Amino acid sequence: MLQNNGKSIELATPVPRIATVAVLGASTAMGKSTLADALASFFEAAGVAVHTVRIETGRRKAEFPSYNTFIDLDGVKDAANMVGGEAALFDGVWRRIKIAISGGHVVVIDGGAGAQRLLLDVAGPTGLAGLVAARGALCWVVVVTTPDPESARQAAALIADVQDRMPEARILLAVNHISPIPPGMDTQQARAFKAILDPLAIPKIEIPFAGAQALAAFADSQRTIREILRADEDQLTRWSKKGELASLSAQAHLAAWWGRIVDQLSKVWPFDAPNR
Repeated sequence: MLQNNGKSIELATPVPRIATVAVLGASTAMGKSTLADALASFFEAAGVAVHTVRIETGRRKAEFPSYNTFIDLDGVKDAANMVGGEAALFDGVWRRIKIAISGGHVVVIDGGAGAQRLLLDVAGPTGLAGLVAARGALCWVVVVTTPDPESARQAAALIADVQDRMPEARILLAVNHISPIPPGMDTQQARAFKAILDPLAIPKIEIPFAGAQALAAFADSQRTIREILRADEDQLTRWSKKGELASLSAQAHLAAWWGRIVDQLSKVWPFDAPNR
């Protein structure tokens, strides 16, 4: 704060740049890859370059763009015989993160089923989040849960593990609504869910349910969310392999889903709300 002619002037405090965002969850079929893609599109819409790292079983490699960095979970056992063990699998990722720090980019890490164990087993001994912090940047971990008590318990355990092994990391909870049931209903399940996670006081976003099969419609195209939202009718029908009206409806539902996510992320991270 400065004084100018007796008046106080509040100066904006510089916010450390975000270097990496890891999307993790304790089980399968939680929408982690979809959320990772949405986060990448969020940063890109704000003018920030993004590189995506997928930590997945090799059986899913063909589902992702070839320009993504891919760590094959099926090869983790072989890493035991490498210098540094499992950490050796992340040397290329660490180089990407250092480039992101120096260039103002973001590395988004998409953690498939079981990836949370690998990432934490590497991050703990190497002090990964501390290495990022020492360079004046931030490491975020997005813990994904669905709105049921068992998923909440798993998320709470994962949050505790992140806090233990990556104490310098910041944590965001993402509640993914995978069914069309409206959030906020006062049910026994909803109360049990809140009782588990609310006391943790972790920043939270709600991932809405995407109607009209909007996410699945364009999944095989490997196009980004922003590309789909900007596409014309011919592109939509070609990418979805569906009729024109069905494709336009899916695009509209995707736009609504994307808009609600952007509105929430813009309140959590220090970026202006990007153009949609």
